Amino acid sequence: MLEKIDLVMWTKNGAGTLPSVLKRISEVIPDKFVNNRIVVDDHSSDNTRKIARSFGWTVVPNEGSGISDGANTALKHVTTDRFISFEQDILLASNWWDKIPKLLKKDKVAIASGIRLPDRPLSIRKLQEYVHEGYRKQYVNDESFTKGKSLDNTIYKTKILRKLGGFPVLQVSAGVDTVLAYRVYDAGYRWLVDYDVISTHLRGSLWREIKHYHWYGKCHKGLKEVLGKTRMPSVGRIVLTTLFAPIRGTEIALKKKSLKLTFVYPLIRTAILLGVIRCYLSG
Repeated sequence: MLEKIDLVMWTKNGAGTLPSVLKRISEVIPDKFVNNRIVVDDHSSDNTRKIARSFGWTVVPNEGSGISDGANTALKHVTTDRFISFEQDILLASNWWDKIPKLLKKDKVAIASGIRLPDRPLSIRKLQEYVHEGYRKQYVNDESFTKGKSLDNTIYKTKILRKLGGFPVLQVSAGVDTVLAYRVYDAGYRWLVDYDVISTHLRGSLWREIKHYHWYGKCHKGLKEVLGKTRMPSVGRIVLTTLFAPIRGTEIALKKKSLKLTFVYPLIRTAILLGVIRCYLSG
């Protein structure tokens, strides 16, 4: 008898990417292995719900708001021993089904995932390639390394996730994946990542990416309150990283053969720093 798996996704105004994302999921994951397809919608004002239903997904409302609440609402509807979560702007890698689920068979593994890289702009993709090359090297020597993990192309053992209290409930929208990664390892479990399984993050303009990094910076204080000082970079370290960003950006630009990174990387670090400053000044 085939072991079936529930698929879950949390959405908010995802009509622009959802058709291609859902189509790709149906192409990669054989229908015979799928139990339920569940979309938790966060009060979208576009055609997100209609599109999801047209692809055969059941739509339920987010019981709260944001990623934490959406993920936990989805978890309440999971009925299978394993389930997979996606985000509304991720094109699943074609080799995902063949490589990621089997990682759960390894000892003490509770969660497994691939990585994702943006489709555009090219400079940001090159930067993320560089970042993940560094993550891979650290991960080889330390599986408890928490960076590079995400919830957008991820399979879980349901009982273990529920035992850990579900998805972390945070006051900020960023960092749910990072906090969950720490909880997994603190409880003696493993979250494996296959860096050769690369899904595509459907992104937009450079300005949109800069705004995203700024938003992440604004979440620094909230994440530090949850993770503690030792697991989050200090404000002083972020300042120093920003000051040396022009030098670092030039190094990365030369290694990745992308001259735009000489100014894109410092711009990103500045956006993060301004976000951090803003979050502390706002109290």
